[in-house]
Amino acid sequence: MDITTIVIIAVVLVIVAGGAAIAARFSVLPAARTNRLRKRFGPEYDRALKEHGDKASAERELSERLGAIEKTKLRKLSPEERGAHVNAWAAVQQEFVDDPVSALRDARGLTDTIMRDLGYPERPSAVGGGADDESFDQRVRDLSVEHPTAVARYRDAQAAGHLAEANRTTTEGLREALVAYRGLVDALLGGLPTSNDARTAGTSHRPE
Repeated sequence: MDITTIVIIAVVLVIVAGGAAIAARFSVLPAARTNRLRKRFGPEYDRALKEHGDKASAERELSERLGAIEKTKLRKLSPEERGAHVNAWAAVQQEFVDDPVSALRDARGLTDTIMRDLGYPERPSAVGGGADDESFDQRVRDLSVEHPTAVARYRDAQAAGHLAEANRTTTEGLREALVAYRGLVDALLGGLPTSNDARTAGTSHRPE
């Protein structure tokens, strides 16, 4: 075998090896991205997959959410701010006993305020302080990066709030909505004191 043939064979082997490496890289990268997004978003990954109908579109949207929040300068609450929000939540729970619908409205407002104080982008609200579905959906996308489990119940609370405004929900539905808001407030504040647990608030419409 002459030197020319040896060189040609060597070049071919290098090309084949390089192609195999590139193919392996491109097969591994999507799998790694999928695993990373599944781990980060949890139930939100499955929801996005169901909404979009294909993995590529779902992962593209989730990656956009992640990129947007990484550009946002989130911050920690001061002890004074956190204490004020804890007290505000306790007031919402007490209000639920006498006026559940108003309490849900105030719970929504409180979550918006906490998000703003944490540095999340401000989203416009509907005229009169009602629930603006478009801005709500954007809030959910913002929150899903850091609190994917809490936003699932946050959606339930939003739906119950709509029904409450239309007088089409039961006391149990309202109670479950308040519990969902509590889960989000708890996540945003890094935990609520046991003394403010919903199970100890009120006696008639107890939001457990």
